[in-house]
Amino acid sequence: MMDKAEFTAAVLEAEPALYRVAKAMLRSEQDCADAAQQAILRAWEQLDTLRRPKYFKTWLTRILINECRAILRLRQRLAPYEQEQAERIPAPAADDHSDLYEALLSLDEKYRLPVVLFYLEGFKTREIAGLLGVPEGTVKSRLRTARELLRKDLEGACFA
Repeated sequence: MMDKAEFTAAVLEAEPALYRVAKAMLRSEQDCADAAQQAILRAWEQLDTLRRPKYFKTWLTRILINECRAILRLRQRLAPYEQEQAERIPAPAADDHSDLYEALLSLDEKYRLPVVLFYLEGFKTREIAGLLGVPEGTVKSRLRTARELLRKDLEGACFA
């Protein structure tokens, strides 16, 4: 079982990955912070359920994904805001995101999340399958489809 210092060190090491996974699912900075904070709290409360400390990052990422999904469910229940309020929110500057980042965000979550977990976080397809609760073949298929969609979307960009 991990002690408080080991837990803190493991969380600090996993923190950048948690942010990237949350960002891929939620996009909102505030929601990402809330999800990561809630996932860390939940992990601390359920630390005794962690079977092998070497899989801490995978376990914590799974908790984070569940927290992100809870936030997304909550969003669906909220009433829409007024149109004139929405128009007052400034649009992001055109140079805020790269073409690749925009293309990645345009993917449906079922494709975007495996891409982030595989290419950015270095999880194996088997681990991603466990995190998402789908067969490994489904993860491989979604990665292939995501690559095709990204290639199509980025056609003509300098790195495509």
